[in-house]
Amino acid sequence: MLSCFLLQEDSFSLEFCTISDLKAISESPLLAEAIGSDGYVLQERIIVPPHLACNAAGFSTQAIAPMKCNAPLIFIGHPELPVQYISVIAKAKKGKATIEKYDAAIKLTAEGMNLLFSAPIFSASNKAAHRFYSAFKRINGVLSDCHMKESAIARTWIFMEDILRDYELFNKAREQFFKKRFFPVNHLIPASTGIQGRIINNEVLSIEFCAFSGKRLSIRQQFSPLQSEPTAYGKLFSRAVVVQFPNNTLLFISGTAPIDKTGASVNAGNFERQLVFTLEALSAILRDVNGTFSNTIQAVIYLKRSDDMGLCLRILNEAAFPRERALFQLDVDVCRDDLLCEIEVTALIPR
Repeated sequence: MLSCFLLQEDSFSLEFCTISDLKAISESPLLAEAIGSDGYVLQERIIVPPHLACNAAGFSTQAIAPMKCNAPLIFIGHPELPVQYISVIAKAKKGKATIEKYDAAIKLTAEGMNLLFSAPIFSASNKAAHRFYSAFKRINGVLSDCHMKESAIARTWIFMEDILRDYELFNKAREQFFKKRFFPVNHLIPASTGIQGRIINNEVLSIEFCAFSGKRLSIRQQFSPLQSEPTAYGKLFSRAVVVQFPNNTLLFISGTAPIDKTGASVNAGNFERQLVFTLEALSAILRDVNGTFSNTIQAVIYLKRSDDMGLCLRILNEAAFPRERALFQLDVDVCRDDLLCEIEVTALIPR
C-alpha cells in the first residue's frame, strides 16, 4: 500500500511516501509510479526482515533510477514484520526550479529557496571518537560542494551499531563538530535522531542530514512544552525545528523518548506509561504549531522490546496516531538502557 503526502509550492513539490509492505522492484510498480518521469529521491529508508537481507538492494529506487536518487539506508528489521519503506521525492516545475544530483547529496534550487538532502555518511569501522568526528566533518564537504553553509542544517539522523556502548563517543564527536559552529548561539542547533540501527553492511555509525536556505523560507527552533531542550543536559540537538515555506510549514520533531524537563527518564521499566508520555510530548509540540497527529506525514517508532509491539499498537490507536504512516524498528536500544521507546515525527501543516 502506497501512501503519499504532498508539500506543494509554486515551483516544486516534495512527496513524502510510505509503503508498509513493499515488494521487490521486479514484482511491484509502486516505486516507479511514485518517482514518475521527473522525480528525484532525496531520501530513502528501507527495513527488511533478515531472510530478505541478501536481496535488499532490489527494494530501492537505485535499482531503477540510480542517477535520480541518493543512496538508501537499509536496516535489518524484525523477522515477523514485512518490508517497510519511506522516501522523500522532489519534483520541479519546468522553468521554475532545478534539481541537481551530487556525489553525496541532491539539491533543489528555486527562487529564494535551496533544499539539500544528503546521502548516508558512514564512519570508519574502528570505534573511536575521532573516527566519529571524521564522519561529522564530511558534512562540511557535502555542504561546500553544494554551496551551502552549516547554519542551513535543519535535521540530522544518526544511527549507531551499538548506542549503549558508543553513545558517549558519539556525543563527544557531535559536540566537537557543532559547538565551534553554533556557539556562541547565533544559529539554531538541528533537530536530530540518535539511536541504534542495524544497517545492512554493519556500519558502526551513519549520518544523514537535510538543509534549507534562501530568502523565501525560514528555519526556527520549536520548543517542547513538556521537555527541556537537550542542551540543558549537555546534548547538542533541538527538540524540533520548523521550516517555513511560502505555502507550508514542515515540522521535524527529533527522536523523542520519555525524558522529563529535568532530563530524567520517566517511569523506568513501564512501557505503557513511557509510550503515553512520549505521545503526549509529541502532541504538545504539534499543538504549538497548530497541528495534530493527523498532520504526521512520516514517523519512525523504535521499541527496545519486540514483545511490546501489541500494546504499542493499542496505545497508538487510542491516541489516534496514524500508525500506517510509520515504520517500526523493534529490539533496538535507545540512548539509555531504561528507555523502552522513542518516536520521531515529520509533520506538514499547509498554510
